[in-house]
Amino acid sequence: MSSSSPRPYIIYRPPPGCGFWSNFSCVLHGLDYADRSGLVPVIDMERNPTLYNEDEPVDGVMNAWEYYFHQPGSLSLREALTQDPLDNGGLIAGRFTTESPPVIPPLDLLARGRGLVEKYIRLKPDIRDRVDAIIPLGAGGDMLGVHVRGTDMRKHRPPLHPAPNTAETYLEQAILLDQEFSYRKIFLACDELETVALFRSQFRERLLTIPAHRTAMAHIDMPREAGFKWLFERDRDRHRYLLGLEVLLDALLLSRCGHLACGASNVSRGAMYFAPESQVVHSVPPLWLCPKDEGPSVGRSYLVGVPPLARQASAQTLQGQMNELYDLLEHTEKCRIDAFLNWRDVSSALAEANEKIQSFQKVHPHLLSKIETLRKQVRDQKAIIEMLKSRLSTLMNRWTRFGWNLMPWKKPSWRKQPFK
Repeated sequence: MSSSSPRPYIIYRPPPGCGFWSNFSCVLHGLDYADRSGLVPVIDMERNPTLYNEDEPVDGVMNAWEYYFHQPGSLSLREALTQDPLDNGGLIAGRFTTESPPVIPPLDLLARGRGLVEKYIRLKPDIRDRVDAIIPLGAGGDMLGVHVRGTDMRKHRPPLHPAPNTAETYLEQAILLDQEFSYRKIFLACDELETVALFRSQFRERLLTIPAHRTAMAHIDMPREAGFKWLFERDRDRHRYLLGLEVLLDALLLSRCGHLACGASNVSRGAMYFAPESQVVHSVPPLWLCPKDEGPSVGRSYLVGVPPLARQASAQTLQGQMNELYDLLEHTEKCRIDAFLNWRDVSSALAEANEKIQSFQKVHPHLLSKIETLRKQVRDQKAIIEMLKSRLSTLMNRWTRFGWNLMPWKKPSWRKQPFK
């Protein structure tokens, strides 16, 4: 690499990363920095694998980014590693990676994201062809895209993540918008089987979805600590790669729709970065921001910055939202009780340990004095060792200076300078 060539900048997220579009937002943050700094961006999802990496190559590559995209710059990862690269240090916090994004990004951030996508994001041709076959470029102006986030976000309610609105709310909003704009098709992107059935009962042949892996709510009834096992551990050939492909296709198809109804999600946010400025976004705001189990409530302050529901909800839908909030409250109360019981157990164990220590001190006072004596001897020996190290360093330093002055041709090659 010549001195005038821009240095490579390797972008990665510490393994195993998170959802596909959450990982993508980290990539955008890295692209933003590389672009502003005049660096050549290179995405590394090979040495730093994601949840979507397969054990075997996909189309001849092990880098999960290259399953779906070309590298954003002129360098491959292998080439970049030979050219003294910089890297992002696995940084995940930044302008594009807020933990709890609002429904619609700020206009300046949205414009910057679209600019980065246009400049750096290069889809594999076969993926672009699949999107074109479903909604050709420019043909979705009279279509409504709806993204409904469910499954773990409704069941596990991870801390500092939005609690999504009910599927019934999304459906009612789609119906009201359809009455107003008379859409030709409604494209639905979702991860729950129940949601597809709900929308299909209303829109029938006008509903458009892609064949994808979806989960029934009953199948994710496992602790949050189990992670994404309910999603990623499935007996399907190249299942992890296909999960990434499906959610990528969902977002790209949402971006082709003239109107988009969505909540606060990285999927819909990703769709907006690929969409033209003419796309109209209709807010279906989350119901709350889930608190940390040990932290204060932040839901009310979060909702202040979230746009309201696009169209007035019916009394029946509002009642469904209340029921969802009741479930959230019950979940929070259960977490509080679990934390209280756990703290009680921990306190009891600490008290028991203290009693044993006090009993030991009473029964074996001589052992405690011996332990303290040994500790003092260790401290004294450590001080002696440090003193000897200092004297040795001084001696070597003086001898080296003396030797260099006396016999400069004997300067050892491994000794660049005297000890400081």
